[in-house]
Amino acid sequence: MLLPGIHLSAAALLIALVRPFSVQAQSAIAPEPPVAQVEKVITAAGINYLGLAVSQERGLTDRITVLYGLGVHYSFYDTDAPPPVGARFIEVLDKSFGRSYQTNGITPYALAEARLYTTLEKRKLHGRDVRANCARYFALLAEIPFATGNLVEVPELRVAYPVGLKYGMRLPLGSRLYVEGSIGAVAKITRVQQSLQPRLDFALAWHK
Repeated sequence: MLLPGIHLSAAALLIALVRPFSVQAQSAIAPEPPVAQVEKVITAAGINYLGLAVSQERGLTDRITVLYGLGVHYSFYDTDAPPPVGARFIEVLDKSFGRSYQTNGITPYALAEARLYTTLEKRKLHGRDVRANCARYFALLAEIPFATGNLVEVPELRVAYPVGLKYGMRLPLGSRLYVEGSIGAVAKITRVQQSLQPRLDFALAWHK
């Protein structure tokens, strides 16, 4: 008959032998990949096409954000220089002015976008987000100009309110800078007329 002390020693020896294998088995389990998601808040200020803007982007879900902000845009229209590349907030009701006409001015505006990011899953294994890494997105956009002053003074022109859809990409240029580009289409809405036009955008921004 074995003594109780021998039983205890045998049990301790068995635990010592089995424990390293148990630890190795636990460490062999691969850790879950980090969840890639949009940032909760991104505040940015930057230069865009013919203007400046300050914006804030807030995450609503892991993929959807809402962006809002204020900007200023250099708006102009010239009958002798088609197409009207500066007429973001100008709708031409009658293109046959019958005379040369030019107008320009600084137009303050409010902006809003709802964005759906589409490339987060491909970047999940790297733990990347949309702040300091490249990302692609679809966006619904709306812009509201105000304080147009004497920008529109003839009956052939109206102030336009753009609403549209675009596809864009964000690329980092370091820890605090990024560049964005997008292509899409907008409806320029006035009280008397609407028109559909292509939209190309470019922005260089600093964020915190």
